[in-house]
Amino acid sequence: MMFLQYWALGIWYVTVWNFIATNTGDGKLFSPGFVGYSASASAIGSLVAPTLCGWLADRFISAKYLVAMLHVGAALALGGMFLANSQTAFFIGMIAYFQVYSPSVSITNTIALRLLGNKDREFPVVRLFGTVAWMGAGVFIGVVCRWYYAGSIEATRLPILMALGSHVVMSLWSLTLPHTPPARNDASELRPKGNLHRNRAFMLFLLVSLLAAIPSQAYNFAIVFLNQKGYHGAAAMLTLGQLTEAACLFLMPFLLIRWRLKALFLIGVLGWAVRYTLLAIGSYGGPDTWAAYPVTLAILLHGPSYVFVYLAGQMYVDRLVHPTNRGAAQGLHALATGGVGHLLGAGLSGQLQATLLTPPGVSPPPFNWVPFWLIPVGIGLSVAILFAFTFFERPHHGPIEPLPVEPSPLAEP
Repeated sequence: MMFLQYWALGIWYVTVWNFIATNTGDGKLFSPGFVGYSASASAIGSLVAPTLCGWLADRFISAKYLVAMLHVGAALALGGMFLANSQTAFFIGMIAYFQVYSPSVSITNTIALRLLGNKDREFPVVRLFGTVAWMGAGVFIGVVCRWYYAGSIEATRLPILMALGSHVVMSLWSLTLPHTPPARNDASELRPKGNLHRNRAFMLFLLVSLLAAIPSQAYNFAIVFLNQKGYHGAAAMLTLGQLTEAACLFLMPFLLIRWRLKALFLIGVLGWAVRYTLLAIGSYGGPDTWAAYPVTLAILLHGPSYVFVYLAGQMYVDRLVHPTNRGAAQGLHALATGGVGHLLGAGLSGQLQATLLTPPGVSPPPFNWVPFWLIPVGIGLSVAILFAFTFFERPHHGPIEPLPVEPSPLAEP
């Protein structure tokens, strides 16, 4: 489940920024600043859909059928993007895609968290296969396809078409998942325990998560940065970050024995600030100079930066709310991070692109990478200070027993 969930996104999302950047300029498909502003599509898709679908999974629809329907919708949206011949049509397709993809992420997390027994030990390992898929997708596009097509396809629409087929496969696979009925209908003794908006620890954590997600959107420009600086096989190079992500996921159960989730989350927020500082330092040279070392280290820091902010955040949400509200709570977390946080981050990075990287009417573009990377550093440090001194965990001690796994109506492959 996790492998197919993230393969479908990784096969096109990393390279689409290079496709947009290559086709940006006078007389081309996209206008200056669209690389940054287009990232708001994922944010817009996370504003309502994850919370709504989480609510449906909590009350009415078996989660696996909901995931299957969402991936059919994702395939249709990618078809619209593949055929789009204008910036507006392409952007609408991206918005439609994330309207259905974003909730599928939170629901697959909910499925795993409900069915696993020891969540702290087992969930990071299960989620590890999503990272393996993301790495495999990057290598497939950056190495295998480069060899097969005798050249890079990162600036073409082919990855979008490949992702369309991947979503169809994931939709069919979803039907083989264990039955995960709505929590409030599965056990009659479970009743809503309080309103989420009255859970102060949960609401404060949502605010911190929202702010922590803002600087992460600048990393969408990493592939543009690498290509502009002359690094070869940029998509494959970025998969180095997934290696450390996999390592962090593997080590997380052991880290949680000694450290609290708060400490890991704080390390993740600080990780974003450190990696952007390294990218700013690496802006002073190219791939054949000393600057390649801080750039490579910045890519390797993706593991703790991503895992300890996003995955630890999902686990934190599961701790802070009652079991009957977990689907909606995961949806609200997706709203705060992938929705509002990424929307603000996309707007900021788009403005920074139009001002510092490729301002309209300036030829050749200046690509002032140092201030571009240092502005998110300031945001990350501010969020780390806010979280360290204001948040204190008050976990909800509700029932945590896993649901019984019923046989799937379809034969396992």
